[in-house]
Amino acid sequence: MKITNYLCDQRLWFVYYITSSAFLTIFLTVVPSLRLKLGDLLYLHGVLFFFFIVFLLIDYYRKARYLSVLKQVAERYERDRLFTIPDFKTHEQRAMAHLLSKIDKNHRQHMHQLQSDINENKDFILAWVHEVKTPIAAGKMLIAASVDKSKDELVDKFEDELDAIDRDVERALYYSRTEGFSNDYLISEYKMQSIIDYLLKKNAKLFIAKKIKVDRRGLQIQVLTDKKWLQFIIDQIISNALKYMDVHGTLSITGERLERGSRLRIKDNGCGIAPQDLRRVFEKGFTGSLGRETKHATGIGLYLVQTLAKKLGHHVSITSAQGEGTEVILEFPDHVDYTEVGRRAAT
Repeated sequence: MKITNYLCDQRLWFVYYITSSAFLTIFLTVVPSLRLKLGDLLYLHGVLFFFFIVFLLIDYYRKARYLSVLKQVAERYERDRLFTIPDFKTHEQRAMAHLLSKIDKNHRQHMHQLQSDINENKDFILAWVHEVKTPIAAGKMLIAASVDKSKDELVDKFEDELDAIDRDVERALYYSRTEGFSNDYLISEYKMQSIIDYLLKKNAKLFIAKKIKVDRRGLQIQVLTDKKWLQFIIDQIISNALKYMDVHGTLSITGERLERGSRLRIKDNGCGIAPQDLRRVFEKGFTGSLGRETKHATGIGLYLVQTLAKKLGHHVSITSAQGEGTEVILEFPDHVDYTEVGRRAAT
C-alpha cells in the first residue's frame, strides 16, 4: 500500500488533529490564567504534531505489513490453491481474517458442489451413451438380419428402436432444461384423463408388446399443473413400471379427490424395489441393484420426477415391496402459490 493512499484514507484523523489544535490554541489564548507565549505555544504544537506523525507512521507500518501478508496469501492460493489465515494483532485484523476464512469456506463448498455436479453429469452422459447405443446396435443387427424378414416387420422393429432412442434423447433434453425451468412453465387447470390417455397412446406399443393390462379409475379429477412437465413426469413413472414388469402384468392408474387437492396413484405388479434401495431411488445417478444388474439405467428418471414435481409444487412419494410391485403417488394441491412455484423453479 502506497503511503499517499494511506494518508488519503486518514482524512478524518487530519480533520480531527487540525480541529483539536485550533481549539487548543484558542483556549490557551483566551483563558488568562493559561495564556502561553507564542514560542511556548509553537513548541507545544510541534510536540503534538511530532507524536501525531509517529502515530500515523506506526499505524501505516502495521497495516502495510498485514496487507503484504494478505497479498502473499492470495499469491500462494492462486499458485497452490492453499489458503492460510494470517496472524492478526488487532480486532480489525481479526474481523478481516474471520471474513476471509468464511469466504474461503464458502468458496470451497461451492467448488466441491460444482465438481460433484460435473462428475454427476459425466456419469449421466456415460450411462446415457451406453443406453442409446443399445437401440442403435439393435438397429444394426436388424439390418444384418434383414434378408429373412419382411419389409413391414423391419419397419415395425425399426420404429421400436427409434422410439427407444427418442425416449432417451427426451430424458436428456429435460435433464438439461431443469436449470432453466423458471422460464418455461405455465400453471393451469388440466383434466388428468386427457394427460393419461395421451401417455397410454404414446406407450401403446410397449403395453402391447408385454401384454400389459391397464386399470384406470377416477381420472376425472382436475389438477393445477404445467401440462408439458407433468406429462414428462408421469411418462417417466410409466416407463419405469413397464421396464421392470413381466409379461401379462397389470398397471393401475387411480385418481382420487382429497380435502384440499387431488392424488394420482400409479401401481405396478412388477419385481419391486429392494428395501435398501427404496430410500435412495430419487437420488441423482442412483440405479439400485436392478439397474446394476441390467446395466441399462442412468439413475436420472426418478430424480427428474422428484425435482420437477417439487418445482411445480407437487409432492411425490414411492412405496414398494420386493416381488410384489411398486406404487408411485403424486399429490396436487388445489391452490398453487405462483410466487412460491417461481421461487422453487429458480432453485
